[in-house]
Amino acid sequence: MIKRLLLIVVGVALFVFILSKVDLPKILAQLKETNLLFCLGTLATFLIMIFLKGIRWSYLLRMQGYRYSVWNCFLIYMGSLYWGNITPGRAGDFMKVLYLKEDLNLSMGTGMTSVLVDRVFDLYLLLILGCLGILIYPMPADPHLIQLVWIFFGLLVVITILAFNRKIGEIVIKTAYQKILGSQLKERANQAFEDFHKGMEAFYSLKLLIPILLSLVSYLAFFGGCYLLGLAIGLNINILYLAFTISVVNIVSLLTFLGMGTREGALIILFGLINLSREQAMAYSLLLFFTGTVMFTLLCFFCFLLKPVRLKAEG
Repeated sequence: MIKRLLLIVVGVALFVFILSKVDLPKILAQLKETNLLFCLGTLATFLIMIFLKGIRWSYLLRMQGYRYSVWNCFLIYMGSLYWGNITPGRAGDFMKVLYLKEDLNLSMGTGMTSVLVDRVFDLYLLLILGCLGILIYPMPADPHLIQLVWIFFGLLVVITILAFNRKIGEIVIKTAYQKILGSQLKERANQAFEDFHKGMEAFYSLKLLIPILLSLVSYLAFFGGCYLLGLAIGLNINILYLAFTISVVNIVSLLTFLGMGTREGALIILFGLINLSREQAMAYSLLLFFTGTVMFTLLCFFCFLLKPVRLKAEG
């Protein structure tokens, strides 16, 4: 609980500090000229992105032998985003596991497999795009940045190989389960791992190329929406550079509640490299927050109402 409150306090403090360093009248003047049609277009592309992720998750479940409709997966994805955005602990992924337990009668360990693999696709894609962006647009502040990026790429490859090695994966994941659940629940941790490990067996397949392709297409829609948002306030920015920027922003936003402070700081730094002002970065950040978080969370809430879940722990 203290950690969650700290995320909120740090985010708000950082946001207030950044806000004190910019010209608020300039930001408000730019926001007044916002093209609302472009904002609606952004919302539409974000919905397309989530629908494609729903197709991806449905496919992953089918690989495990479970049939769950794309529509259900879409509604659950939206509902989980709603809970993820309103809770400091980002409980959205756990909500997906509850849905799978309720609708498909899957254990927590088995349900976690598709949710984790689905999540990893997004994280890997953002990390890779962020690294590629740094290689293409190296930051002048650190001459060793490119070497560090190549080292990071190497670590990603090694981690991926280890993750798909059954013996090594068993040791790592089992240890993680036991640490999370504690020594008092060692037997339960062992059972959860066994379920998880069995669920993972379905993903040792080249069929994973289809979810990878769906991930790429979904993020093309997402970055297209972010580009429309830039056009809405008249920003002249290359879409490839914006994709790199948003990838970095999405990663650092995980550090604070709703990305407050970290999102603005990252945008100011990265926009500054292409001679966009702090005020332009703040205007974009506020519009991104309002459209991509506030308005989109409302849409997610309505989807959650269409398919609610009973909030209960596994018995």
